[in-house]
Amino acid sequence: MLSLLKTSVLVFLLAAVANSTPIEKKHDKYIAYPIEHFEPSLIGKRYESESFDEGGARYITKLKIGSNKQEVLVMIDTGSWNLNFPSVDAKCQGRKCAAGTTFDPSESTTFKNLSIFSRSYYGGGGSVQVSGFKSTDDLYLDDGKKLPDFEFNLLNATFYPRGIFGIGYITNDNISYIEATKKAGYINKAGFSIYTGSDHKGTFLLGGVDKAKYEGELALYDTHLAIPGKSITTSNGTVLPFPSVLALDTGSAGLILDPPIVDQIFKEVRDEKGKISCDIALAGNKSFTFDLGQGVEIDVPYSDAFYWNADKTACNTRIEKTGHHGATQNVGIPLIKHIFLTNNYDTGKLGVAPVRYTDESDIVDFWF
Repeated sequence: MLSLLKTSVLVFLLAAVANSTPIEKKHDKYIAYPIEHFEPSLIGKRYESESFDEGGARYITKLKIGSNKQEVLVMIDTGSWNLNFPSVDAKCQGRKCAAGTTFDPSESTTFKNLSIFSRSYYGGGGSVQVSGFKSTDDLYLDDGKKLPDFEFNLLNATFYPRGIFGIGYITNDNISYIEATKKAGYINKAGFSIYTGSDHKGTFLLGGVDKAKYEGELALYDTHLAIPGKSITTSNGTVLPFPSVLALDTGSAGLILDPPIVDQIFKEVRDEKGKISCDIALAGNKSFTFDLGQGVEIDVPYSDAFYWNADKTACNTRIEKTGHHGATQNVGIPLIKHIFLTNNYDTGKLGVAPVRYTDESDIVDFWF
């Protein structure tokens, strides 16, 4: 009788453990947007002066909006949460916006101008502003499903060459695209994943994780888009501890790091005249090593941080200092393109792993 009781208790405990263990489930309830990554020529969202031919942005995708399903190119930005479209008569960087980057409200029978002036701030310390009016219209998915009356800002002027698709964490499902797609029942959990392939093309995935696109296991952090990284190691072997968290920002073209870290990095690549030298920085396939904790180390080539200007008369950099020691450090594309990044907004857990370049796909629902 006693052994039977012990067996029953053991079976019960094992069942309880099994029921509480998250299981990765394959599913088809996700939304996948193809993205392209364009290399910008200058650091930071505040210095957006790239040519329109180059794309002038970081991760680009298309959204369909309005009753006639206008396709509009936008930049995916984890560092903000508003959706901004330039109007068809808006100015982008002081000139006519490029074809395919604007929305014409007169062509949509479902457009509504809410007549509320709106201004959004970007860049270091909110130094860049875009302005327009709060509006709503229907956003369409490729399969014809839609998000009715989704709120966005219709811009009359913007410092950027195109609209900004903010996907940062916010619970308001009127303006959070991720939360809105969950509310509509198109995804199970509010979350996303971003993958960039070796050909500068990739996927922005809502409601799922593509397990084929990363090496090893995900390192999980209890955070939304900011991680307590440990250190960065230069090619000279200098280990520079991070004094503050790293904000992962797909809207940033560079690495905005603590002042003492930047000073040491620049010191190691200056020539005898004290100028940053690409002959030094780009020689020998140098790489930084980012230690993100939990056993995740990511190599970032110096060529992602330093580059020659057009006529090779000066060495430019995508590395910049934060405003003061100990401030949050903003790390953009130079690091993000070498990782698989995923964030479950429902649980507040972020996952990071080294990227794996492959055409294979294994999409599962969020289990963390």
